[in-house]
Amino acid sequence: MRWCLLVFFSFVSTSLYTNERLWKDLDIVSEIDRSIREELPLLINYQLQGGYFAMPSARMAKDGIVGFGFSYLPPYQIYNLLFQYFGRLEITGNYWIYQGILEKHFGHLGFGDDAERAANLKVSLFKISDGIPFFSELAIGCNDFIGTKRFRSWYIVSTQTFKGYNLELTLGWGAGRIHGFFAGVGWTPFRNTLPLLQDITIAAEYDANNYKHHSDEHPEGREIKTRFNLGLQWKLFPGVHLSCSSIRGKDVAASIVVSYNLGDTKGVLPKVKDSLAYSAPLDTEPIGSLRSQKEVAQELSYAFQEQDLSVYQIVLIPRPKGKNDLWIKIINVRYRDQQVVRERVESVLAALTPSNVDNIFVIIEADGIPVYQYHFRTINLYRHRQRRLGKWELDAISPLQEASVKPNPFDSTMVYYRKKSIWLLTVRPTLRPYFGSSTGKFKYDVGFLVSPEGYLFNEIYYCISASYTIYSSAYNINACDFLNPSQLVNVRSDSIYFHLSNVFRVDNAYLQKSWNLGRGWYTRLAFGYFETAYTGVAWEALYYPVYANWAIGIEAATVLKRKYRGLGLTRKIRKLEGYCPIYVPYIGFQYFLNFYYRYRPLQIDGSISLGQFLAKDKGVRFELGRTFASGLRIGFWYTVTDGNDRINNHRYYDKGFSITFPLDIFMKKSSRTMVVYAMSAWLRDVGAKAKTGKELYPTIFSEKYTDSSEF
Repeated sequence: MRWCLLVFFSFVSTSLYTNERLWKDLDIVSEIDRSIREELPLLINYQLQGGYFAMPSARMAKDGIVGFGFSYLPPYQIYNLLFQYFGRLEITGNYWIYQGILEKHFGHLGFGDDAERAANLKVSLFKISDGIPFFSELAIGCNDFIGTKRFRSWYIVSTQTFKGYNLELTLGWGAGRIHGFFAGVGWTPFRNTLPLLQDITIAAEYDANNYKHHSDEHPEGREIKTRFNLGLQWKLFPGVHLSCSSIRGKDVAASIVVSYNLGDTKGVLPKVKDSLAYSAPLDTEPIGSLRSQKEVAQELSYAFQEQDLSVYQIVLIPRPKGKNDLWIKIINVRYRDQQVVRERVESVLAALTPSNVDNIFVIIEADGIPVYQYHFRTINLYRHRQRRLGKWELDAISPLQEASVKPNPFDSTMVYYRKKSIWLLTVRPTLRPYFGSSTGKFKYDVGFLVSPEGYLFNEIYYCISASYTIYSSAYNINACDFLNPSQLVNVRSDSIYFHLSNVFRVDNAYLQKSWNLGRGWYTRLAFGYFETAYTGVAWEALYYPVYANWAIGIEAATVLKRKYRGLGLTRKIRKLEGYCPIYVPYIGFQYFLNFYYRYRPLQIDGSISLGQFLAKDKGVRFELGRTFASGLRIGFWYTVTDGNDRINNHRYYDKGFSITFPLDIFMKKSSRTMVVYAMSAWLRDVGAKAKTGKELYPTIFSEKYTDSSEF
């Protein structure tokens, strides 16, 4: 008995010791994790970079942050934009205005004060979140690397934070406008104390900008009384940042920044109007006398409609021994993530598939193209509903497949059929901005657009868009560069003539038919008015296997230039000889060999297009974009061609950026509606492409898109 008691108490003691040790270990791990994640307030300089006032630091915002800001930095005013493209890549853009200095070439025409556009990059080489908190953060950067580069600098910078003292220190070295060593310090004395004061930071820096000897500096910004700038930064509340400081010992500078994590947001408003995944009622009664084919079709179509998935065809395929298969065609107009579509399809089928159906083939169609299919065995769906088969297991045994063709009508029965809408009308306001005109820094058009679209004969897609400009401040913009007129045929640089005030115009009116040829091959044919400037005929073929991260395609189009008003066409196009316009015969012909690739872990997609552009210049266009979890996509492109376009005696290559913004960020319901905005660094004729309808790769890519968090 004594031995039993001894063994029992030893076991209890060991268990208590083990449990106590385990909790202590968990506390240690939690403390280490908290220490790594806990950060001092991020300080932001007047160029919207992680920094102090005029100098940068090695720190940067969180992945997915988009910010807008304004800085009053005498003698400049700066409008700023931030894209935190990755956790280690900070991209900022600045629009510097030289106060009181007219632009020397066309300031008198209405442009006003001189201005400079700048783009900046900063790359983090080491961050505290890498897991070694006592190491300094380290980054390299380049300011104003595009354009005239008046404020160009290269630098390397290191920042060390001392959280126990609420202190951060920075030391760096630069070349260019930032000349030599610079330093910064920030102290947040009330951190974790008073709510209104805990994010106030007292900051100082040693300013290494070469104000006196930098040739492009504002004349009033050259005098320096001291290189030490002192001030305050205050994170007023999440998303709003204020700062104020001395600058050069001469003036007082200030800035305001508004930012939001558009990359990771699930939306400003919760998606309370999204229906829950289907769960009840359950009905697995076999097709027969108690449950007819028509009843099965109605139950499935209504259930899918509640899930915001539209069923267009249900075909019953009889099999031996009283068994059947179902072939269902669905169009998804609501959800961006393919996994969300899959889960909702599974929930409906698991609850409503008749027990004498062995297999279900679900085809997902987009823009008239069957893109892919799911193939489920009914028994696996039942097991999944009963939690005997996990999500990952079901995904593994029922992967995406190439879309199958519609079953032979002689061997099957159509139990449900719905025609595609022949008429869907969209009415929305329009705003078209113009930047950098010789008669003003910012011009715009406002109006509205009416766009009917649909399907003819249930197969041929059509789209018509007509717009009316109510007001335009761009009436006095000249469609010819004041200093560097394009000497190529004017395929793009005369675009302003299509957007004059009080003009009703048909922006596009075209027909398109697309086919899935099977085994990953797709093709399309389009004809009509593709855009405001061009009409023509286009053909495209694409090879994009269902589970591939890559695709390859070929496209060609012949187009004619439209007249500036009405629907008329012209075979003459403007070309400048010096500043003198002549009109030369023109039939546009563009063709491209396209390569596409998507790197899922980082949600990066890119493309390379080789071929001939509208101005008959030949070359290659590179594009790279990242799609965030929210649906926001930010992309950049760069084009190299043999078109010898000159700007300020330097050869120009077309480049720019695009933003695809999901509107459901501000909605209570999921939506696939996007607003797309793209802007070139300069509106030129080199590297120009005409639109040719709905391209195959974006259509298929958007249907197959799945957030990387699923992997």
